[in-house]
Amino acid sequence: MDVRKLVVLGVLSAVAFVLMATVQFPVLPQAPYLRYDPSDTVALLAGVLYGPGPAVAVVFLKDVLYLLFRARGPFGPLADFVAAATFVAATSWAYHRGRGPLPARLLRAAALGTLARVLVMVPANFVILSLQFGMPPERVAGMLLPVIVPFNALKAAANALLALFIVTPALRQVAPGWVPEPPGR
Repeated sequence: MDVRKLVVLGVLSAVAFVLMATVQFPVLPQAPYLRYDPSDTVALLAGVLYGPGPAVAVVFLKDVLYLLFRARGPFGPLADFVAAATFVAATSWAYHRGRGPLPARLLRAAALGTLARVLVMVPANFVILSLQFGMPPERVAGMLLPVIVPFNALKAAANALLALFIVTPALRQVAPGWVPEPPGR
């Protein structure tokens, strides 16, 4: 990994942590404890720039920083890591294998990433909520449709739309000479 890429990923991780630590608000009235934050957008930028591995690295570093400096316990950052890493990895992977202009390709990729996040967080919540709160599976199952699925879908969709509006101008600054369509496609 070259120094420039390492520096960019470090800066993106720090920005993602600051966003996660400072910009949070509830999106579902029935679950005000689940809060939206725009940090996945920054990790998605890393994924568009460098691929799924670096995007997951940004999520990991952001969540480690959050665990060290802001979290009350390990389960929130763990749940965020599983959800965000799934979203940015699937979206980045699909983006780099897709074709077409940036907006359409990113939207298609984000739809796949959103679906992956929702599907992964269904079983993950059974484990995490059982460990964190001792919640029985029946109670978690009752939360799936009114809380868990909508929250994960809304958070992923909001971060994908935000990424769509910032990724092209950001890439022009971070990666001069970047072109929306890789050569040879």
